[in-house]
Amino acid sequence: MKRIALLGGVLALALAGCGLVSSPPITNPFGLEGQQTSINLGPSSAATGNLNVTATFNDTTLNLPVTPTGFNYNLAISGVSLSGSSCPSPLPASVNVSMNLSLTVSDNPSSGPRQASATANNVQFTLNQSGSSYTVANFSATLSFSNLQTLLDILQNGGQNDATLSGTVNTTSNPDLAGCTLTITWGGGQGILRF
Repeated sequence: MKRIALLGGVLALALAGCGLVSSPPITNPFGLEGQQTSINLGPSSAATGNLNVTATFNDTTLNLPVTPTGFNYNLAISGVSLSGSSCPSPLPASVNVSMNLSLTVSDNPSSGPRQASATANNVQFTLNQSGSSYTVANFSATLSFSNLQTLLDILQNGGQNDATLSGTVNTTSNPDLAGCTLTITWGGGQGILRF
Protein backbone atom coordinates (compact mmCIF):
# COMPACT_ATOMS: atom_id res chain seq x y z
CA MET A 1 0.00 0.00 0.00
CA LYS A 2 2.86 2.39 0.85
CA ARG A 3 4.46 1.62 -2.51
CA ILE A 4 1.26 2.55 -4.35
CA ALA A 5 0.96 5.82 -2.41
CA LEU A 6 4.63 6.63 -3.08
CA LEU A 7 4.26 5.79 -6.77
CA GLY A 8 1.14 8.00 -6.96
CA GLY A 9 3.04 10.90 -5.37
CA VAL A 10 6.00 10.49 -7.73
CA LEU A 11 3.65 10.28 -10.72
CA ALA A 12 1.80 13.47 -9.63
CA LEU A 13 5.10 15.34 -9.30
CA ALA A 14 6.26 14.06 -12.70
CA LEU A 15 3.02 15.15 -14.35
CA ALA A 16 3.20 18.49 -12.57
CA GLY A 17 6.68 18.99 -14.00
CA CYS A 18 5.22 18.48 -17.47
CA GLY A 19 2.39 20.95 -16.93
CA LEU A 20 -0.22 18.18 -17.11
CA VAL A 21 -1.78 18.76 -13.68
CA SER A 22 -4.11 21.69 -13.09
CA SER A 23 -5.70 23.25 -10.03
CA PRO A 24 -9.37 23.07 -9.18
CA PRO A 25 -11.12 25.95 -10.98
CA ILE A 26 -10.99 29.40 -9.35
CA THR A 27 -14.48 30.83 -9.84
CA ASN A 28 -14.83 34.48 -10.89
CA PRO A 29 -11.13 35.30 -10.31
CA PHE A 30 -11.36 38.79 -11.86
CA GLY A 31 -14.75 39.98 -10.58
CA LEU A 32 -16.42 40.04 -14.01
CA GLU A 33 -19.55 38.15 -12.93
CA GLY A 34 -22.63 40.31 -13.55
CA GLN A 35 -20.70 43.11 -15.29
CA GLN A 36 -22.33 44.39 -18.48
CA THR A 37 -20.97 45.74 -21.74
CA SER A 38 -23.17 47.66 -24.19
CA ILE A 39 -21.81 47.61 -27.74
CA ASN A 40 -23.22 50.02 -30.34
CA LEU A 41 -23.08 48.13 -33.62
CA GLY A 42 -22.19 50.39 -36.54
CA PRO A 43 -22.94 49.92 -40.21
CA SER A 44 -20.56 47.72 -42.19
CA SER A 45 -20.69 44.52 -44.18
CA ALA A 46 -20.75 42.87 -40.73
CA ALA A 47 -22.15 45.11 -38.00
CA THR A 48 -19.16 45.86 -35.75
CA GLY A 49 -18.47 47.52 -32.44
CA ASN A 50 -16.04 47.85 -29.55
CA LEU A 51 -16.45 46.43 -26.06
CA ASN A 52 -14.98 47.59 -22.77
CA VAL A 53 -15.77 46.67 -19.17
CA THR A 54 -13.83 47.17 -15.94
CA ALA A 55 -14.25 45.29 -12.66
CA THR A 56 -12.52 45.47 -9.28
CA PHE A 57 -11.66 42.45 -7.16
CA ASN A 58 -9.80 41.67 -3.95
CA ASP A 59 -6.67 39.61 -3.36
CA THR A 60 -7.11 35.89 -2.89
CA THR A 61 -5.10 33.17 -1.16
CA LEU A 62 -3.72 30.52 -3.49
CA ASN A 63 -2.38 27.40 -1.82
CA LEU A 64 0.31 26.47 -4.32
CA PRO A 65 1.93 23.06 -3.74
CA VAL A 66 4.55 23.77 -6.43
CA THR A 67 5.31 26.69 -8.69
CA PRO A 68 2.68 26.90 -11.44
CA THR A 69 3.68 26.87 -15.11
CA GLY A 70 0.65 28.76 -16.43
CA PHE A 71 -2.72 30.35 -15.79
CA ASN A 72 -5.68 30.09 -18.17
CA TYR A 73 -8.86 32.08 -17.78
CA ASN A 74 -12.03 30.65 -19.32
CA LEU A 75 -14.27 33.66 -19.93
CA ALA A 76 -18.05 33.20 -19.61
CA ILE A 77 -21.18 34.96 -20.88
CA SER A 78 -24.35 34.67 -18.82
CA GLY A 79 -26.73 36.66 -21.03
CA VAL A 80 -27.14 38.67 -24.23
CA SER A 81 -29.78 41.12 -25.43
CA LEU A 82 -30.36 43.36 -28.45
CA SER A 83 -32.09 46.74 -28.26
CA GLY A 84 -32.41 50.07 -30.00
CA SER A 85 -34.90 51.95 -32.13
CA SER A 86 -32.76 51.26 -35.23
CA CYS A 87 -32.75 47.48 -34.74
CA PRO A 88 -34.49 45.51 -37.48
CA SER A 89 -37.93 44.14 -36.78
CA PRO A 90 -38.26 41.26 -36.55
CA LEU A 91 -34.83 40.50 -35.14
CA PRO A 92 -32.83 37.73 -36.82
CA ALA A 93 -33.35 34.19 -35.55
CA SER A 94 -29.60 33.68 -35.23
CA VAL A 95 -26.49 35.85 -35.19
CA ASN A 96 -22.91 34.76 -35.82
CA VAL A 97 -20.45 36.63 -33.59
CA SER A 98 -16.68 36.95 -33.76
CA MET A 99 -14.59 38.69 -31.07
CA ASN A 100 -10.99 39.66 -30.47
CA LEU A 101 -10.48 40.07 -26.71
CA SER A 102 -7.83 41.49 -24.40
CA LEU A 103 -7.85 41.21 -20.60
CA THR A 104 -5.56 43.37 -18.46
CA VAL A 105 -5.26 42.77 -14.71
CA SER A 106 -3.52 45.40 -12.58
CA ASP A 107 -2.93 46.80 -9.11
CA ASN A 108 -0.92 49.60 -7.54
CA PRO A 109 0.90 48.51 -4.37
CA SER A 110 3.44 50.74 -2.58
CA SER A 111 6.23 49.16 -4.67
CA GLY A 112 4.64 50.56 -7.85
CA PRO A 113 2.01 49.64 -10.43
CA ARG A 114 2.06 46.28 -12.16
CA GLN A 115 -0.08 44.57 -14.76
CA ALA A 116 -0.52 41.27 -16.56
CA SER A 117 -2.45 40.67 -19.76
CA ALA A 118 -3.83 37.95 -21.99
CA THR A 119 -5.62 37.82 -25.34
CA ALA A 120 -8.00 35.58 -27.26
CA ASN A 121 -8.45 36.20 -30.97
CA ASN A 122 -11.13 35.05 -33.40
CA VAL A 123 -13.50 33.82 -30.69
CA GLN A 124 -16.58 32.64 -32.61
CA PHE A 125 -20.03 31.72 -31.30
CA THR A 126 -23.71 31.92 -32.19
CA LEU A 127 -26.67 33.76 -30.67
CA ASN A 128 -29.99 31.95 -31.05
CA GLN A 129 -33.26 33.78 -30.55
CA SER A 130 -35.30 32.46 -27.63
CA GLY A 131 -38.47 34.47 -27.10
CA SER A 132 -37.52 38.11 -26.60
CA SER A 133 -33.86 37.35 -25.82
CA TYR A 134 -30.95 35.30 -27.14
CA THR A 135 -29.11 32.25 -25.88
CA VAL A 136 -25.38 31.79 -26.44
CA ALA A 137 -24.19 28.64 -28.24
CA ASN A 138 -20.66 27.29 -28.61
CA PHE A 139 -18.92 30.08 -26.72
CA SER A 140 -15.36 29.20 -25.73
CA ALA A 141 -12.75 31.85 -24.93
CA THR A 142 -9.56 30.88 -23.12
CA LEU A 143 -7.11 33.66 -22.30
CA SER A 144 -3.59 32.53 -21.35
CA PHE A 145 -1.36 34.83 -19.30
CA SER A 146 2.28 34.87 -20.34
CA ASN A 147 3.65 37.01 -17.45
CA LEU A 148 2.61 34.46 -14.83
CA GLN A 149 4.63 35.65 -11.81
CA THR A 150 3.29 39.19 -12.12
CA LEU A 151 -0.26 37.84 -12.34
CA LEU A 152 0.26 35.69 -9.22
CA ASP A 153 1.64 38.71 -7.32
CA ILE A 154 -1.39 40.80 -8.33
CA LEU A 155 -3.83 38.06 -7.33
CA GLN A 156 -2.27 37.38 -3.93
CA ASN A 157 -1.07 40.71 -2.54
CA GLY A 158 -1.02 44.48 -2.96
CA GLY A 159 -4.66 45.26 -2.23
CA GLN A 160 -7.57 45.99 -4.54
CA ASN A 161 -7.12 44.96 -8.15
CA ASP A 162 -8.64 46.01 -11.48
CA ALA A 163 -9.55 43.90 -14.49
CA THR A 164 -10.28 45.49 -17.86
CA LEU A 165 -11.77 43.43 -20.67
CA SER A 166 -11.75 45.10 -24.08
CA GLY A 167 -12.02 44.11 -27.69
CA THR A 168 -13.84 44.23 -31.00
CA VAL A 169 -17.06 42.51 -32.00
CA ASN A 170 -18.28 41.54 -35.47
CA THR A 171 -21.80 40.23 -36.04
CA THR A 172 -23.24 38.61 -39.15
CA SER A 173 -26.96 38.08 -39.53
CA ASN A 174 -29.90 38.51 -41.87
CA PRO A 175 -31.06 41.23 -41.47
CA ASP A 176 -27.85 42.79 -40.19
CA LEU A 177 -27.71 44.47 -36.78
CA ALA A 178 -26.31 47.87 -37.73
CA GLY A 179 -27.88 50.42 -35.38
CA CYS A 180 -28.54 47.89 -32.61
CA THR A 181 -27.03 47.88 -29.14
CA LEU A 182 -25.70 44.46 -28.16
CA THR A 183 -25.58 44.10 -24.37
CA ILE A 184 -23.48 41.29 -22.93
CA THR A 185 -23.74 40.24 -19.30
CA TRP A 186 -20.53 38.47 -18.37
CA GLY A 187 -20.27 35.39 -16.21
CA GLY A 188 -17.49 34.98 -13.68
CA GLY A 189 -15.63 32.38 -15.70
CA GLN A 190 -12.95 30.15 -14.24
CA GLY A 191 -9.23 30.46 -13.70
CA ILE A 192 -7.10 27.33 -14.00
CA LEU A 193 -3.53 27.14 -12.69
CA ARG A 194 -1.34 24.64 -14.54
CA PHE A 195 1.48 22.82 -12.75
